Amino acid sequence: MEPAPQELLADLYGYDEDAHFDTTQLGQGLAQQMSPTQLDKLIAAVEATGDAAADLETATALLNETR
Repeated sequence: MEPAPQELLADLYGYDEDAHFDTTQLGQGLAQQMSPTQLDKLIAAVEATGDAAADLETATALLNETR
């Protein structure tokens, strides 16, 4: 069974609440584990926040909103 996208994010961030990843890092880190459509939506949502990088909590919340 494939891991849920939220689990993929948690693995990518190493469960580090202080880690921040920019859209390039998210794209590279999730490219092989997430559908391109879903990844594009997540990256667009991160970019829409206006922040250069997103923490785990923000990325997870945005992922939940874009599903």
